[in-house]
Amino acid sequence: MKDQLKQLDQLGRREFMARTAKTALGVSIVPMADGLQAVKAAGGGKAEHVIFFYMAGGMTHMDTFDPKPGTETGGNTKGIPTGVAGVELAEFMPELAKRFKDIAVVRSMTQKTGDHRGGAYWMRTSYQPRATIVHPSMGPWAQTLLGKKHETLPDSVVIGGGGNHPGAGFFGPALAPLPIGDPDKGVQNSRPYDGVDDKLFDKRLELMNTFDEGFQRKFKTNEVEAYTQFYDETLKLMKSEDLDTFDLSKEDGYQEKVQKYGNTRVGKGAMLAKRLVSSGIRFVEVVSGGWDMHNDLWNAIPNTGGSLDKALASLIDDLKAEGLFEKTLIVLGTEFGRTPKINANGGRDHHPRVFSTMFAGGGISGGQVYGESDKLGMAVKENPVEAGQFNATIAHAMGLDLNKVVYAPSGRPFLVAGHTRDPKTDEIVTEHHPIMELFS
Repeated sequence: MKDQLKQLDQLGRREFMARTAKTALGVSIVPMADGLQAVKAAGGGKAEHVIFFYMAGGMTHMDTFDPKPGTETGGNTKGIPTGVAGVELAEFMPELAKRFKDIAVVRSMTQKTGDHRGGAYWMRTSYQPRATIVHPSMGPWAQTLLGKKHETLPDSVVIGGGGNHPGAGFFGPALAPLPIGDPDKGVQNSRPYDGVDDKLFDKRLELMNTFDEGFQRKFKTNEVEAYTQFYDETLKLMKSEDLDTFDLSKEDGYQEKVQKYGNTRVGKGAMLAKRLVSSGIRFVEVVSGGWDMHNDLWNAIPNTGGSLDKALASLIDDLKAEGLFEKTLIVLGTEFGRTPKINANGGRDHHPRVFSTMFAGGGISGGQVYGESDKLGMAVKENPVEAGQFNATIAHAMGLDLNKVVYAPSGRPFLVAGHTRDPKTDEIVTEHHPIMELFS
């Protein structure tokens, strides 16, 4: 065995060690070769927390962050000034326009698909959907590369997400984000022992473990171990006072804050996200729908866009008040944009060629726009940004190593922001890099 190992080249030795570790432990992590330069630059690593707002359905860029008033494609949407010369936001974003010095907008996102499910998967994972594997989303990536942040609370949470979320992917259930369907209801069915004293509850657990013991002894696999760890962590949270973290009604000044953020799903999602990161949770995703505006767009956008505007502006203000703004990266993304051409039903259709995203806090330098769409909002004019680059920017803000190779249980290598192979050396290399212009 030693002689065989000595004969392997650098990449081969690394893959050999990774596969050996994978066989014993499941997922394995192996650093890249010393000759590959890690991405370390100003602004990286400041974000101890991330709040990712995912606008499900395909957010219209031309009626939010990239308006084109007065053009043949601009529709009824007017622009409003931001205080930065030549930069306007859509009229439905007045609060963010007032706070533009705190945010950075990317107007040159581009996507490879106009399919909702595929586009959402790409934006969350940096990878194309495959039938043979599920790739992890960013919260589980952060826990894998940085370690667990809180002893009792989960490392990542998804508020309002659906069943198509990739979750922890091949990292397994132990790293799965905790799902919160409704921010008002928090963690549902979390008190199964209400009305049952601790002695009886523990006796029931002991009986359950007795039944499971034979199965666990017979099937000592990584999957069984991961599910066991998942249930252990869940029980720990159920018995912990930290469970109150998910009870939005316990937020100080609850009624006043509902008025401030908005009595909407996205408003209350933002409220809960702020409460979670204040308690130490690293990664929170807030999913908000209603953006698939094929019909009657200008009756829908004032409410949908206005609710988002109010929630984001209030979150920025509260994070600043609590001293958490520079430690918390706020990100806004969507699967694709919507067509500049207005359809016969007064709406816009799917448009992956160009769309917009937003960043704030966590080391981001606000008051700027990166990239540009053409004058009609049809295509990228300057500095195209793909999903992998979007996620690389999040990873850099959090201080994740973009060059660290993780091997899935199947033995295949992956990187947090996508990977490729150097055609000259056959080395595994990161495919996408952060938008460094966004960092202070």
